[in-house]
Amino acid sequence: MTERRQRALMATDAEWERMGRAAEACGMERSRYVVHRTLMPDALPAEVLRRAAREVLVMALLEERRLREAGAGEAWDDACAAVDDWLEREGVLAHLTDPGAANRWKAAGDDGG
Repeated sequence: MTERRQRALMATDAEWERMGRAAEACGMERSRYVVHRTLMPDALPAEVLRRAAREVLVMALLEERRLREAGAGEAWDDACAAVDDWLEREGVLAHLTDPGAANRWKAAGDDGG
C-alpha cells in the first residue's frame, strides 16, 4: 500500500469552509475529498453537458413563450423568481467558473422575458 504523507494547501477561509461542507456532505474527510475531486475524471464530456444545457434552455424558452401567449406570464415570472431565490441561497451561481457569468446570467433574466 502506498504511504500517504501530509501536504499543505493554500485556501481562503471561505474556500476552506466550502471544502469542509462539501466533504461532510459526501461523508469524507476534507483531505480525502480534495484528493478525490482533483483526481476523478470529469463525469461527462463537455459536449454532452453543452448539448444538455442547450436543450434545457430551448425547452425553457418554448415554455416561457407558451405561458406568455396563454396569458400566464406571471406564473413564469413567479417560477423564475423562486428558482433565482433558491440559486442565491444555495450559492450555486458562485460556483461558476467565470465569476462574471453569474451577473451576466442574472442580467439576462431581468429583461422581463
